[in-house]
Amino acid sequence: MKTMILTVVLMLASAVGYAQPADPIVFVFQRQKEPSKVQADADKLAAKLGEIVGRPVKAVVPTDYSATVQALRTGQADFAYLSSMPFLLARRDAGASLLVVEQRPDHTGTPRTDYDSIIVVPADSPLQSIDDLVAKSKELRFCFTSPTSGSGYIMPYWRLVSMGALQPRQDVRTIFKSVSFGGGYTQALQEVLAGRADVAAVSDYVLEGPNKDVYLKEADRAKLRVLARTGGVPTHLVAAAGRVSPELRDQMKQALLQVSKEDPELLSAVYGASVFVETDENKHVQRVVEAIEAIGLPIENIAR
Repeated sequence: MKTMILTVVLMLASAVGYAQPADPIVFVFQRQKEPSKVQADADKLAAKLGEIVGRPVKAVVPTDYSATVQALRTGQADFAYLSSMPFLLARRDAGASLLVVEQRPDHTGTPRTDYDSIIVVPADSPLQSIDDLVAKSKELRFCFTSPTSGSGYIMPYWRLVSMGALQPRQDVRTIFKSVSFGGGYTQALQEVLAGRADVAAVSDYVLEGPNKDVYLKEADRAKLRVLARTGGVPTHLVAAAGRVSPELRDQMKQALLQVSKEDPELLSAVYGASVFVETDENKHVQRVVEAIEAIGLPIENIAR
């Protein structure tokens, strides 16, 4: 009799959702620096978000940018912290929508929701301007961040097109001695530091601003120099997959804003940004959309 009663209780509990814990919310964090470091910091942030929303949050750091989009598209992830180019792909392929964006102080201390793409060379490089880079391109090994990086590929590509060094849709490999992709900001700069590349393209906050130590040590930064910069790159953002319910979407947005206000150091540890703000989705990504249209590359080619 006791066994029958226990069985009925368990069945009823299961029916109302108490027998099993809620499935974890999967939150993807785009790789930008050393993956193991991103994972450790993302785990801490995910734990805090889980406390606020009252449901476990699992942090996942894919091996590359395109895997972040794939996770949202295939239902393997609910939310993602990513840059503008992968977001455009996720919006198209996974119905993703913007929740919040980073607000970062630039090197003058001005809070911005955009930043600069910078072209970086060794401190002792003979290159003194982007005109020098174009003139000597056939001799140079260029390491971009990723084919889907706004600051680390799209904006420098657009800059070269605007100068006439590249034609729209032209493969960048045709004007440089070699082209590689670091997979993250730190990795791209390390290629230059190690002498395997002559030039790299990354975000300005990797070398400038209050959170630059997140990416490189001071001694390594001293070995590098900014050759050129292009402004207007949208800051990174958090997006929700299209299938996420409006209720959970709003819960996560409020949780992110709460962490930004109450525990900015925890947020900053992940990618260096300590403040999240709300903004208009289309306005935020407008600059990178314009750049994509100007360079003439289909999104499919950029995300190969």
